[in-house]
Amino acid sequence: MTEPADFEHDLATQVLIELYSEIPPPSKLVTGHFHSGGDYRVVRPDGVGSWYLLYTASGTGRYLIGENRLTLRHGDVVLVSPGTPHDYGTVGTYWESWWAHFQPRREWHAWLSLPQAMPGLSYVRLTRSSETDRVVSAFDRLHRDAQRAGLSPTGDTELHLLEKSVATELTMNGIEEVLLTAVASLRRETQHLDARVHLVLEAITADPARPHTLTSLAGLAQVSVSRLAHLFKEQVGDSIMNVVLALRLQRAAELLGATDMSVAQIAAAVGFDSPHYLSRQFGRRFGISPTAHRAKVRNPELELY
Repeated sequence: MTEPADFEHDLATQVLIELYSEIPPPSKLVTGHFHSGGDYRVVRPDGVGSWYLLYTASGTGRYLIGENRLTLRHGDVVLVSPGTPHDYGTVGTYWESWWAHFQPRREWHAWLSLPQAMPGLSYVRLTRSSETDRVVSAFDRLHRDAQRAGLSPTGDTELHLLEKSVATELTMNGIEEVLLTAVASLRRETQHLDARVHLVLEAITADPARPHTLTSLAGLAQVSVSRLAHLFKEQVGDSIMNVVLALRLQRAAELLGATDMSVAQIAAAVGFDSPHYLSRQFGRRFGISPTAHRAKVRNPELELY
Protein backbone atom coordinates (compact mmCIF):
# COMPACT_ATOMS: atom_id res chain seq x y z
CA MET A 1 0.00 0.00 0.00
CA THR A 2 1.28 3.47 -0.84
CA GLU A 3 1.86 5.77 2.08
CA PRO A 4 -0.39 8.88 1.99
CA ALA A 5 1.55 12.02 1.14
CA ASP A 6 0.02 14.32 3.74
CA PHE A 7 -1.56 12.04 6.26
CA GLU A 8 -3.86 13.31 8.98
CA HIS A 9 -6.15 11.32 11.27
CA ASP A 10 -9.79 11.51 10.30
CA LEU A 11 -12.14 12.26 13.20
CA ALA A 12 -13.31 8.65 13.62
CA THR A 13 -9.76 7.32 13.78
CA GLN A 14 -8.70 10.03 16.23
CA VAL A 15 -11.60 9.15 18.54
CA LEU A 16 -10.67 5.46 18.38
CA ILE A 17 -7.00 6.18 19.05
CA GLU A 18 -7.90 8.19 22.14
CA LEU A 19 -10.32 5.47 23.27
CA TYR A 20 -7.94 2.56 22.76
CA SER A 21 -5.01 4.37 24.32
CA GLU A 22 -6.79 3.58 27.57
CA ILE A 23 -6.14 0.19 29.15
CA PRO A 24 -8.70 -2.37 27.91
CA PRO A 25 -10.28 -4.61 30.58
CA PRO A 26 -8.40 -7.97 30.73
CA SER A 27 -11.47 -10.02 29.85
CA LYS A 28 -12.61 -7.79 27.00
CA LEU A 29 -12.17 -8.90 23.40
CA VAL A 30 -11.33 -5.74 21.43
CA THR A 31 -10.16 -5.30 17.83
CA GLY A 32 -9.08 -2.40 15.67
CA HIS A 33 -7.70 -1.17 12.34
CA PHE A 34 -5.72 2.06 12.49
CA HIS A 35 -4.23 4.38 9.88
CA SER A 36 -1.95 6.28 12.25
CA GLY A 37 0.00 9.48 11.68
CA GLY A 38 3.40 10.47 13.01
CA ASP A 39 2.04 11.61 16.36
CA TYR A 40 0.60 8.20 17.30
CA ARG A 41 2.06 6.56 20.41
CA VAL A 42 0.66 4.33 23.15
CA VAL A 43 2.47 3.79 26.46
CA ARG A 44 1.24 1.36 29.13
CA PRO A 45 4.14 0.75 31.56
CA ASP A 46 2.44 -2.22 33.21
CA GLY A 47 1.01 -3.68 30.02
CA VAL A 48 -2.50 -5.13 30.03
CA GLY A 49 -4.14 -8.28 31.35
CA SER A 50 -4.85 -9.71 27.89
CA TRP A 51 -2.78 -10.93 24.95
CA TYR A 52 -2.15 -8.32 22.26
CA LEU A 53 -1.87 -9.32 18.60
CA LEU A 54 -0.52 -6.67 16.21
CA TYR A 55 0.00 -6.80 12.44
CA THR A 56 1.66 -4.13 10.28
CA ALA A 57 -0.06 -3.82 6.89
CA SER A 58 1.90 -0.82 5.60
CA GLY A 59 4.05 2.07 6.72
CA THR A 60 6.39 1.72 9.70
CA GLY A 61 5.88 1.38 13.43
CA ARG A 62 8.05 0.50 16.39
CA TYR A 63 7.81 -1.28 19.74
CA LEU A 64 10.02 -0.45 22.72
CA ILE A 65 10.70 -2.47 25.86
CA GLY A 66 13.37 -0.79 27.96
CA GLU A 67 16.41 -0.31 25.76
CA ASN A 68 15.17 -2.84 23.19
CA ARG A 69 13.60 -1.54 20.00
CA LEU A 70 11.78 -3.49 17.28
CA THR A 71 10.96 -1.76 13.99
CA LEU A 72 7.71 -2.99 12.44
CA ARG A 73 7.13 -3.13 8.69
CA HIS A 74 4.79 -4.78 6.20
CA GLY A 75 4.23 -8.44 7.09
CA ASP A 76 5.30 -8.24 10.74
CA VAL A 77 3.18 -10.16 13.26
CA VAL A 78 3.75 -9.28 16.92
CA LEU A 79 2.25 -11.11 19.89
CA VAL A 80 2.59 -9.51 23.33
CA SER A 81 1.89 -11.52 26.48
CA PRO A 82 -0.14 -10.18 29.44
CA GLY A 83 1.79 -7.86 31.76
CA THR A 84 4.45 -6.95 29.18
CA PRO A 85 5.00 -3.16 28.96
CA HIS A 86 3.43 -1.43 25.96
CA ASP A 87 5.29 1.38 24.19
CA TYR A 88 4.54 1.47 20.48
CA GLY A 89 3.85 4.04 17.82
CA THR A 90 4.46 5.34 14.32
CA VAL A 91 7.90 5.76 12.80
CA GLY A 92 7.92 8.54 10.22
CA THR A 93 4.56 9.80 9.04
CA TYR A 94 2.32 6.76 8.59
CA TRP A 95 1.58 3.31 10.04
CA GLU A 96 -1.31 1.01 9.15
CA SER A 97 -1.95 -1.68 11.74
CA TRP A 98 -4.53 -4.32 12.58
CA TRP A 99 -4.76 -5.50 16.19
CA ALA A 100 -6.71 -7.44 18.78
CA HIS A 101 -6.74 -7.78 22.57
CA PHE A 102 -7.93 -11.26 23.54
CA GLN A 103 -7.82 -14.17 25.97
CA PRO A 104 -6.76 -17.37 24.14
CA ARG A 105 -8.79 -20.50 23.82
CA ARG A 106 -7.38 -23.45 25.77
CA GLU A 107 -5.97 -25.22 22.73
CA TRP A 108 -4.05 -22.15 21.53
CA HIS A 109 -1.15 -22.32 23.98
CA ALA A 110 1.01 -24.44 21.68
CA TRP A 111 0.54 -21.75 19.01
CA LEU A 112 1.59 -18.89 21.27
CA SER A 113 5.19 -20.12 21.23
CA LEU A 114 6.44 -17.79 18.50
CA PRO A 115 10.09 -16.65 18.66
CA GLN A 116 10.69 -13.97 21.27
CA ALA A 117 12.31 -10.76 20.03
CA MET A 118 12.15 -9.28 23.54
CA PRO A 119 10.95 -10.59 26.91
CA GLY A 120 7.19 -11.04 26.59
CA LEU A 121 7.10 -10.10 22.89
CA SER A 122 7.07 -12.65 20.08
CA TYR A 123 7.63 -11.76 16.46
CA VAL A 124 7.31 -13.33 13.00
CA ARG A 125 7.84 -11.63 9.63
CA LEU A 126 5.61 -12.98 6.85
CA THR A 127 7.38 -12.77 3.51
CA ARG A 128 5.00 -14.52 1.13
CA SER A 129 2.13 -12.59 -0.43
CA SER A 130 -0.15 -15.58 0.15
CA GLU A 131 0.52 -15.24 3.90
CA THR A 132 0.17 -11.47 4.14
CA ASP A 133 -2.98 -11.49 2.01
CA ARG A 134 -4.48 -14.19 4.22
CA VAL A 135 -3.69 -12.30 7.44
CA VAL A 136 -5.21 -9.06 6.13
CA SER A 137 -8.31 -10.95 4.98
CA ALA A 138 -8.60 -12.67 8.37
CA PHE A 139 -8.21 -9.40 10.26
CA ASP A 140 -10.75 -7.69 8.03
CA ARG A 141 -13.29 -10.43 8.71
CA LEU A 142 -12.60 -10.73 12.44
CA HIS A 143 -12.81 -6.95 12.85
CA ARG A 144 -16.17 -6.86 11.07
CA ASP A 145 -17.39 -9.71 13.25
CA ALA A 146 -16.16 -7.82 16.32
CA GLN A 147 -18.17 -4.81 15.18
CA ARG A 148 -21.24 -7.00 14.85
CA ALA A 149 -20.63 -8.34 18.36
CA GLY A 150 -20.40 -4.80 19.73
CA LEU A 151 -16.67 -5.24 20.47
CA SER A 152 -15.56 -2.28 18.37
CA PRO A 153 -17.41 1.06 18.73
CA THR A 154 -17.26 2.09 15.08
CA GLY A 155 -20.92 2.66 14.46
CA ASP A 156 -21.17 -0.26 12.02
CA THR A 157 -24.69 -0.41 10.59
CA GLU A 158 -24.46 -4.22 10.51
CA LEU A 159 -23.91 -4.38 14.27
CA HIS A 160 -27.01 -6.44 15.01
CA LEU A 161 -26.96 -8.79 12.02
CA LEU A 162 -25.45 -11.57 14.14
CA GLU A 163 -26.06 -12.71 17.70
CA LYS A 164 -23.28 -11.49 19.94
CA SER A 165 -22.21 -14.99 20.96
CA VAL A 166 -21.96 -16.09 17.32
CA ALA A 167 -20.10 -12.95 16.25
CA THR A 168 -17.68 -13.32 19.17
CA GLU A 169 -16.85 -16.91 18.18
CA LEU A 170 -16.28 -15.81 14.59
CA THR A 171 -13.95 -13.06 15.83
CA MET A 172 -11.98 -15.63 17.81
CA ASN A 173 -11.84 -17.86 14.73
CA GLY A 174 -10.22 -14.99 12.84
CA ILE A 175 -7.60 -14.48 15.55
CA GLU A 176 -6.93 -18.21 15.45
CA GLU A 177 -6.40 -18.02 11.68
CA VAL A 178 -3.84 -15.21 12.07
CA LEU A 179 -1.94 -17.15 14.73
CA LEU A 180 -1.94 -20.34 12.68
CA THR A 181 -0.73 -18.49 9.60
CA ALA A 182 2.20 -17.12 11.60
CA VAL A 183 2.95 -20.56 13.08
CA ALA A 184 2.78 -22.23 9.66
CA SER A 185 5.13 -19.64 8.20
CA LEU A 186 7.56 -20.13 11.04
CA ARG A 187 7.54 -23.92 10.79
CA ARG A 188 8.55 -23.77 7.16
CA GLU A 189 11.81 -22.18 8.19
CA THR A 190 12.49 -23.50 11.69
CA GLN A 191 12.15 -26.72 13.62
CA HIS A 192 9.02 -27.67 15.51
CA LEU A 193 8.81 -27.42 19.27
CA ASP A 194 11.18 -29.70 21.12
CA ALA A 195 9.42 -33.08 21.40
CA ARG A 196 9.63 -32.95 25.21
CA VAL A 197 8.02 -29.50 25.35
CA HIS A 198 5.34 -30.64 22.91
CA LEU A 199 4.61 -33.68 25.09
CA VAL A 200 4.20 -31.52 28.19
CA LEU A 201 1.98 -29.02 26.36
CA GLU A 202 -0.24 -31.86 25.15
CA ALA A 203 -0.51 -33.27 28.68
CA ILE A 204 -1.46 -30.02 30.41
CA THR A 205 -3.79 -28.92 27.60
CA ALA A 206 -5.62 -32.25 27.54
CA ASP A 207 -6.23 -32.25 31.31
CA PRO A 208 -5.28 -29.00 33.07
CA ALA A 209 -7.20 -30.06 36.20
CA ARG A 210 -4.74 -32.83 37.04
CA PRO A 211 -2.38 -32.04 39.95
CA HIS A 212 0.49 -31.27 37.60
CA THR A 213 3.88 -30.53 39.16
CA LEU A 214 7.22 -29.75 37.60
CA THR A 215 8.50 -33.08 38.94
CA SER A 216 5.67 -35.14 37.44
CA LEU A 217 5.90 -33.38 34.08
CA ALA A 218 9.69 -33.72 34.00
CA GLY A 219 9.20 -37.44 34.63
CA LEU A 220 6.74 -37.60 31.74
CA ALA A 221 9.24 -35.88 29.44
CA GLN A 222 12.17 -37.89 30.85
CA VAL A 223 14.26 -34.81 31.51
CA SER A 224 15.41 -32.97 34.63
CA VAL A 225 13.13 -30.38 36.21
CA SER A 226 15.59 -27.55 35.55
CA ARG A 227 16.11 -28.57 31.92
CA LEU A 228 12.37 -28.85 31.26
CA ALA A 229 11.67 -25.48 32.89
CA HIS A 230 14.37 -23.85 30.75
CA LEU A 231 13.24 -25.47 27.49
CA PHE A 232 9.57 -24.70 28.11
CA LYS A 233 10.14 -21.04 28.98
CA GLU A 234 12.50 -20.60 26.02
CA GLN A 235 10.11 -22.09 23.46
CA VAL A 236 6.68 -21.25 24.83
CA GLY A 237 7.54 -17.87 26.35
CA ASP A 238 6.00 -18.57 29.76
CA SER A 239 6.53 -20.92 32.68
CA ILE A 240 4.82 -24.31 32.82
CA MET A 241 2.76 -23.49 35.89
CA ASN A 242 1.66 -20.14 34.47
CA VAL A 243 0.35 -21.96 31.40
CA VAL A 244 -1.42 -24.51 33.62
CA LEU A 245 -3.01 -21.65 35.56
CA ALA A 246 -4.14 -19.94 32.36
CA LEU A 247 -5.68 -23.17 31.06
CA ARG A 248 -7.54 -23.74 34.32
CA LEU A 249 -8.90 -20.20 34.34
CA GLN A 250 -10.02 -20.48 30.73
CA ARG A 251 -11.81 -23.74 31.52
CA ALA A 252 -13.43 -22.11 34.56
CA ALA A 253 -14.70 -19.27 32.35
CA GLU A 254 -16.18 -21.80 29.94
CA LEU A 255 -17.95 -23.69 32.74
CA LEU A 256 -19.30 -20.48 34.26
CA GLY A 257 -20.98 -19.62 30.97
CA ALA A 258 -22.17 -23.08 30.01
CA THR A 259 -23.28 -24.69 33.30
CA ASP A 260 -25.07 -23.97 36.58
CA MET A 261 -22.20 -25.40 38.64
CA SER A 262 -21.32 -23.37 41.72
CA VAL A 263 -17.99 -21.56 41.93
CA ALA A 264 -16.85 -24.17 44.46
CA GLN A 265 -17.79 -27.02 42.12
CA ILE A 266 -16.01 -25.35 39.21
CA ALA A 267 -12.92 -24.72 41.33
CA ALA A 268 -12.69 -28.42 42.15
CA ALA A 269 -13.41 -29.44 38.55
CA VAL A 270 -10.63 -27.34 37.04
CA GLY A 271 -7.96 -28.08 39.65
CA PHE A 272 -8.07 -25.28 42.25
CA ASP A 273 -7.76 -26.12 45.92
CA SER A 274 -10.45 -23.64 46.97
CA PRO A 275 -13.11 -21.39 45.42
CA HIS A 276 -11.43 -18.39 47.08
CA TYR A 277 -8.18 -19.05 45.24
CA LEU A 278 -10.08 -19.46 41.97
CA SER A 279 -11.91 -16.18 42.53
CA ARG A 280 -8.69 -14.33 43.32
CA GLN A 281 -6.85 -15.66 40.27
CA PHE A 282 -9.90 -15.18 38.04
CA GLY A 283 -10.11 -11.54 39.05
CA ARG A 284 -6.43 -10.99 38.35
CA ARG A 285 -6.64 -12.55 34.90
CA PHE A 286 -10.01 -11.30 33.68
CA GLY A 287 -10.59 -8.20 35.81
CA ILE A 288 -13.97 -9.45 37.01
CA SER A 289 -15.29 -11.96 39.56
CA PRO A 290 -16.55 -15.41 38.49
CA THR A 291 -20.15 -14.56 39.41
CA ALA A 292 -20.00 -11.27 37.52
CA HIS A 293 -18.53 -13.09 34.51
CA ARG A 294 -21.42 -15.56 34.56
CA ALA A 295 -23.94 -12.73 34.72
CA LYS A 296 -22.24 -10.96 31.82
CA VAL A 297 -22.17 -14.08 29.63
CA ARG A 298 -25.84 -14.82 30.27
CA ASN A 299 -26.93 -11.20 29.96
CA PRO A 300 -24.69 -9.66 27.27
CA GLU A 301 -26.35 -6.26 27.57
CA LEU A 302 -25.08 -5.82 31.12
CA GLU A 303 -22.15 -3.38 31.33
CA LEU A 304 -20.05 -5.16 33.95
CA TYR A 305 -16.61 -4.67 32.37
